[in-house]
This record gives sequence, C-alpha cells and structure tokens, in this order.
Amino acid sequence: MPSTEDTVRRVLRLSAFLFAAALPSAAKAQSGVTPATTPWWDELGDSTLTGLLRSAMEANGDLDAAVSRMLQAEAAADRSRAELMPSLSLDAQASTGPLDGLGFQFGGIPRGDGSSGPTPSLFYTGSATARASYQVSSWGAQYRTLKASRLEAMARRGDEDGVALGLVGQVAQTYYDVVSARAQIEVIARQLEVGEQLAQVAQLRYERGEATALEVLQQRQQLATTRATLPPARVDLRLAQSRLESLLGRDPSEASVVVDAELPGVGDAEVEANRIDPLARPDLRGAADRFQAAEARVSAAKWSVLPTVSLSASTGSQFFRSVGTATQSTWGASMTVSLPVWDGLDRSARVREASADARANRSSLEQLRLNALAEVVSARVQQEGQQAQLDALRDQLEASERAFEESRRRYLAGLATVLDVLNAMNGMQQAELGVIRTQRTLLASWIQLKQAIGGPWTQGLRRRLLESS
Repeated sequence: MPSTEDTVRRVLRLSAFLFAAALPSAAKAQSGVTPATTPWWDELGDSTLTGLLRSAMEANGDLDAAVSRMLQAEAAADRSRAELMPSLSLDAQASTGPLDGLGFQFGGIPRGDGSSGPTPSLFYTGSATARASYQVSSWGAQYRTLKASRLEAMARRGDEDGVALGLVGQVAQTYYDVVSARAQIEVIARQLEVGEQLAQVAQLRYERGEATALEVLQQRQQLATTRATLPPARVDLRLAQSRLESLLGRDPSEASVVVDAELPGVGDAEVEANRIDPLARPDLRGAADRFQAAEARVSAAKWSVLPTVSLSASTGSQFFRSVGTATQSTWGASMTVSLPVWDGLDRSARVREASADARANRSSLEQLRLNALAEVVSARVQQEGQQAQLDALRDQLEASERAFEESRRRYLAGLATVLDVLNAMNGMQQAELGVIRTQRTLLASWIQLKQAIGGPWTQGLRRRLLESS
C-alpha cells in the first residue's frame, strides 16, 4: 500500500506534467520552467508601489486574521505533541472534621489519655504526592495525530502566504487603477485645452467672415462633449483611491497616497508563461499539506482501535492529627492496558469521517491545480492579445496625431473646414485614451500572470516585505 508521501509526490508530479503539457511545443523545448526567484514588482522599479505593499502587510485586517489562524494551528500542534510526552503533577490535600464523626465511622476512638487537659474535638489529615504517567504505546495513533497537526499548521502558513499574495495583487491593481485614471484625466485636460484654442480660432474666423456660425457651434459641441468625459474620469480616480486606502487599512474617505508614477511597460507574455511550477504557488502548497494532514488523520483513526498501554507511578507522604500526629510515606506504581470493546461505533465513525475528509482534500487539490492552470493560460492569452491591440492602437494614435496636425494647419490656412478638424481631433482623442486603457489592461494581465506563476518569493511573503523595509 503506497504511503501518504508517495501519493502526494505522484499528485504533484502529475500537476507539473499537466502544466508542461499546456505549453506550446516551442516552450517545452526550453529549460526555463523554474519560477522567478524575486518578486515581480522588483521588475517594475516603482518604490511607491513597494512602500504600499509593505503598508498593506502591516495593517490589512484579512492578512492579520490569516496570521492569527496560522498561530492557532501551531498552538494546536504543540498540544498534540504534549500527548506524546510524560506528564508530571504535584498534588497536595488537607482536610479537617469533627473527631466524633470519625469515631462513629470506626466504632469509636479514645477521646483522651485520662489527663486533666482538654480533649480535642477536631482531627486533621493531609497528603502531598508526586505523580508521573506515560502512555507507552498507542501504536502510532498519537504520533500520526501530531503529524497531522503539524501539516495543518504548514497548510495554514500556505493560507497566510496565499492571502498575502492576493493582497499584493489587489494593492498593485488598484494602485495602477489610480495611475491610469490620473493619466486619463491629464489627457482629457490637454484635449480641452486644444479644443478651447480651436474654439477661439473658430470665433475669430466667424467674426472676420471667414467661417460660418455652424462651424462655431460644431466646435463648441465638440468641446462640450470632451468636457463631459472629465467628471466620470474623476469619479473613477476617487473610487480607485478609496479602494486603495481600504486595502491599506486606512480611512477610505481620505486620499493619503500621493501618486505621480506612469504606467510601466511589461515583458513578453510567451517568455513569462514558460516559468511554471505548481509548488511555487502558496495555495497549492497549502492544499497539498492539508491533503497529507487528512491522510495522517485517517491512519491515526485506524490505529486508535488497538489497545493502549500506560504506566504510572506516585510517591508522597500523608499525616493524621487529633490527639497526636502520625505521618506515613506512600508510593505506588501501575501499568494499564486498555482494550476498546464497545464505544457506540465512535472509532469506526471517526475512520469514515477522516476518510471522507481526505477524499475531499484530494479533490480540492486536483481542482485547485486545474484552476491554477486555467489562470496561467487565461492571463497568457489575454496578455498576448492585449499586446497586439496596444501595438495597433499606438500606430493608430501616431496616424491620428499627424492627421489632426495636418487638418488644423489646413484649417488655419483656409483650406479645410472645421468639420475636418473635429473629425481628426475626435479620432486622436479616442486613440490616446484607448492607448492608456489598453496599456492598463495589459499591465493587469501581466500582474495576473506573475501572480498565477508564483515562485519561491511567495514563501513567507509578509515577513519578506516587512523585513525589506
């Protein structure tokens, strides 16, 4: 029968194989399938983003809750370990009561020695004992329970890393939403400036009789249309700032983060997609540890039906005082063999319960692996398509800018109508905003791909970020 470790290794080897099978043949021929050893935000070189990530690691409530659950799991593992160790206790006891009651129980005792002194009415008794016990054998059931608890603590560490990784992605995406919204506002502001200049020119030409009233109205209409896009852009900026403050554990009504960065460029999608390792993802690591813990609980439940052997020993002293004081040393030793005969089917139910839990964890691990593969494939495909779209939009923007400049020059020379200028300006405005939005979408896909691939840098992510400050 294969061991738990062998089963997990086979599952993880299968995961790695299926990850590799999803890559194109050109990617398989390359040996660079190891994940990045450094965080992806280091490639962007944005110190503001890095500082925000550290702040989130310190103040985010969801991450702090994950850390607390990890500490709770480690404490539970320590409790399981205590059951494998000997126990030692020191007990002391003292009591008193009427001497008549004690005499009645034993058929009467002497009340005195015939002297003329007072006869005592109370008696006193007490003891002090040191006890030690040790369970010699539970046939490995308690050890397997300890192993399961330790694996569960490791799984909780994976959960903590997973929450930290997810928080990193949310903070970065929201931060670049702020950057993108600010860039769009700046573009709209420049477009309004150009539109106002054209409106002044149209008004002057109309006053000189070189243009019609319709041309002036058309220019004013275009200017009003551009101005109407400014409030939604400002709303998007404020909402992104509010989300960012919340992720940082701050008051969402404030906008304390100062952002003056630009949207960065990113690398090639095909190169990044080759760096895949299922063990580099904290959620897969945690799920694998949780599956092993469930398997250990199944084994512990099965072995718990066997007899247990326990040893115990005690030593101490006791005293009795009424008329006089008497003391006596005591000691004892015992061995107990406990064989479960009937427990109301409790142990068999525990075996079934643990087996069902192991099956559920195995299924969760497999589905999580498939979801991870889907995330990588989806992010890679999106990035490839968005990169092609961005290249086309940049070509469109370049052509639109030349067309606008030429139409404006011809309009000022009286060789074109204002409608020609407005059409060229509208095309340039749409292309410029389209470039910013597509660049932001491309960056989001790049971040998602980096997050999906993971790497050694995801282990102890919270600690790494806090120590790097």
